[in-house]
Amino acid sequence: MATPPLKRFTQCGSLTMLFVVFIVLFGVSSTALTTFGKTNPNLNNPTPPPPIKAKDCSTHADCASIENTSCVKDPVDGRLRCLCGSNKPPANGQCKTKLKGLRHLCQELMNCEDGMICAIENATKPAAFGAKVQPASQYKVCLCDEADGWVEDLRGTHCSGALNVVSGFAPILMGLVVGTLLAHKQMH
Repeated sequence: MATPPLKRFTQCGSLTMLFVVFIVLFGVSSTALTTFGKTNPNLNNPTPPPPIKAKDCSTHADCASIENTSCVKDPVDGRLRCLCGSNKPPANGQCKTKLKGLRHLCQELMNCEDGMICAIENATKPAAFGAKVQPASQYKVCLCDEADGWVEDLRGTHCSGALNVVSGFAPILMGLVVGTLLAHKQMH
């Protein structure tokens, strides 16, 4: 026996209505479920720790208790502090960098960055850019290798090898110029 058209329409309408109700409920409930139990994301992010500040100093001896640090000018504010060879404060009392920068204590050339030598600083040389000069000492420190063309930058924190780069490229540049001139001469 066939179902009458009105009853068939009502069954289809009921199923459609039920389907719409499920979609609405599922949509609403899924939103509710995704936010239920979540905490405010701002509460999960801990406040950042205060920036690490290195110990103030006036001589290398002031930094003897903190391994692998030297009393050098802080590049941030220019004050003398016990810093690691990378000119950064020690993290948890430890320095991770192996090579040392300008005016850091050293024992041999291998301790210093490229373009530097390990030597006793000449006390008569003026400090760069108004930097506070440490009292004369017998400490060996990393200094710019001026004999090889490395010079101290204006802030007194790094060595610049601009002269070294130019002198290194000069023979190559000269060879290219001479080669070009010879090739041009042979063509004419």
